[in-house]
Amino acid sequence: MYFNKLGKNWDISNFLLLISISAFAISRPAISLVTDSIDNISEFSTSYSGNLNSLFANNSSVGVLAICAAEGNCQIDGRKTSLYYYHVDPGNRKVNRGFCSDQGRGGTNLVNADAGCLTRTRSRIPRLVRKLQNSGINPEQNTEAFINNLDQWNQASPRVSDSFPKKYADAQNKGLKGKEAILWARVEAFRRRDGELEAGNSRVGLFSICANPKNTYYATRLQQYSMFSERWRWNCIALDQKRRLEAINQVLARNIK
Repeated sequence: MYFNKLGKNWDISNFLLLISISAFAISRPAISLVTDSIDNISEFSTSYSGNLNSLFANNSSVGVLAICAAEGNCQIDGRKTSLYYYHVDPGNRKVNRGFCSDQGRGGTNLVNADAGCLTRTRSRIPRLVRKLQNSGINPEQNTEAFINNLDQWNQASPRVSDSFPKKYADAQNKGLKGKEAILWARVEAFRRRDGELEAGNSRVGLFSICANPKNTYYATRLQQYSMFSERWRWNCIALDQKRRLEAINQVLARNIK
């Protein structure tokens, strides 16, 4: 997926939010760790209304626009950026097209890319709904968290999106709310079974982007931490995840009254 560089201007309130959540995460470690395997879940008994499916009914649906914005392929108002048509993923060098950055699955055809993106996204709805419900979260009453969960399915390893529901419930139990809870859950969802946060390495993935001194946005904000330390990993992931959740939040604010 495309890890889009943020602009040079850093809003003070956003900076304080990131620092406060980072400190919270370091001082209070996660209750449970992410499993590296995908457990078997019966998706056929999942019960929910059609409202969640309507978020991804077509390429103009709000959920699609939210993921497109999170990827950097759309502006907040839905207009396509140049990245929508073609870009090379800086994390793994694959060619991306379409609203979800399709990793080459649609070939060179944008229609195929978007169709594949939509099919792949829809295919995960029953599983993630079930996981949210099992964690005590009603996805229909937590639409923003639900879309963030699907965005992680689009962006990262399946273990990450599978872990988000429990992490989001943990965040709420810790007293975090709103975007703070979503950010904490999104970052902690990258934690492996052995307790280590993992988002690639020095050669591929988000960590390779954060470790590259040419990516000055990340480098300047992470220079206070020892590279690949727990704090460096947490804040590297948080910088990227905060950008994505902010894009989703702005799309929802614009389209859902």
